[in-house]
Amino acid sequence: MFDPTAFENMKVVLEGAIYDRDLIGDILVIGRDDIVNLSTMARKYKIELEMKESGSTILVTGGFELYASLENLSSELLQGHLNEAYSGCAVDLFISIPRKLNSIEVDSISKELENVWGSQRTITLTTSEMVSKKEQPLSNSTFQISFGRLIKEEQMDDLEDMVEYLLQSLQIVEDSVNHR
Repeated sequence: MFDPTAFENMKVVLEGAIYDRDLIGDILVIGRDDIVNLSTMARKYKIELEMKESGSTILVTGGFELYASLENLSSELLQGHLNEAYSGCAVDLFISIPRKLNSIEVDSISKELENVWGSQRTITLTTSEMVSKKEQPLSNSTFQISFGRLIKEEQMDDLEDMVEYLLQSLQIVEDSVNHR
């Protein structure tokens, strides 16, 4: 038998916290990816959710991404041989809105997210457009919240709190884009 890695332990805790909320009926899990990149020996786990029964015209989704590189894994498994500063995994959150936001909305939402997550977090916005032959262009705006550091196994309990903060953030963004 082997010990699970920090990535695997964090994935289980995060997944459990999210599926508990899904079971309660607060949210609906709408997507999940568990990827092992064999060319770089990296792991990536992504889970996406939406608020259940929000009644909003614009449905906001959000989720988490955990990422561990070969360097992270080897630092953990080969203790004493490499710098333990690389042991852990990156955790990013995202919130997606299925339309392009105007500058006033971007400023307002960015400030609200900073109030929830703190000024030390990096909050970025990416806007994308897809055009099909039959339909109007489809736009999507995605906020990404990054911690700028690795999350260690000792901080694993914080993942459950992050789920609560994500749900709070989803509600704030949903209210903002639906102008409640």
